Amino acid sequence: MLLQLDGVDSGYGGLRILKSVSFEVRQGEIVTLIGSNGAGKTTILNTICGVVPARAGHIRFRDAEITVREPHEIAAMGIAHVPEGRKLFGDMTVEENLEMGAFLRRDREGIRADIQKMFGLFPILKERRATRSGSLSGGEQQMCAIARGLMARPTILLLDEPSLGLSPLLVEQIFAIIREINAQGVTVLLVEQNAHMALTIANRGYVIATGEITLTGSGHELLGNEMVKKLYLGEA
Repeated sequence: MLLQLDGVDSGYGGLRILKSVSFEVRQGEIVTLIGSNGAGKTTILNTICGVVPARAGHIRFRDAEITVREPHEIAAMGIAHVPEGRKLFGDMTVEENLEMGAFLRRDREGIRADIQKMFGLFPILKERRATRSGSLSGGEQQMCAIARGLMARPTILLLDEPSLGLSPLLVEQIFAIIREINAQGVTVLLVEQNAHMALTIANRGYVIATGEITLTGSGHELLGNEMVKKLYLGEA
C-alpha cells in the first residue's frame, strides 16, 4: 500500500474536523475525495502533509509511519501538495516558482531537465517563463502550481481543488493533464468540487461528510450511486 490512513482524527484549535478517517491509496491510482464545502477534504490533505497534526490514528506512506513527522520530512519522502488557491510566489517568475518546487533537491542538471519537461507538459509556461506568476491568468497559475509540485519528483501528488474558478474549457485541460501525469507514473490523490469530472478520471473515490467517510467505491460505481447523483452531481 502506498498511502494509508487508519482512524485519523484532526482539527484546528478546539474544533475536531476529521473523525476516525480511514482510507488507502495504491501505487499508480487516481483516488478522489468528494464532499461538500467544509466536509474535511482539505483538512485530510493538510494532515497527510503534516501541516495540521493528527490527534489520533496513524498515517503510513510506503509502510513508514509519518503521523508525527515534520512537513519538510514528509515532502522529502515523496509527497507533494498542490494547495487550494495555488499559493504561488507571486513576485517570482514562473521559472523561479518551478525552481522553488525543487528546493529539497541538489541535482542541478536534473532540475534543469525537469524544468524543460514541465515546459513540454505545459507549453504556455514556457512562453511565460519570465513572467511574474502573480500576473498569470487563473488557468496559467494552476498549471504553474501543478508543475511546481511535480518538480519535487513526487511519488504521490496531492491536488486540492485544481479546477476551482476555471472556465469549463480550462477544466477539461487541467483534468487531461492530471491523467497524463498519472500515466507517467505519478499517483494522484485528488480533492475536487467538480465531482463528475473527478469521478470520471478516478480509479476509486471516497465520499466525505462532516469529517467522516460515508461511502466508497470505484469512480464508475460512485457516478452511478443515487445518493452521489443527488447530493454531488446535481442529478434528481
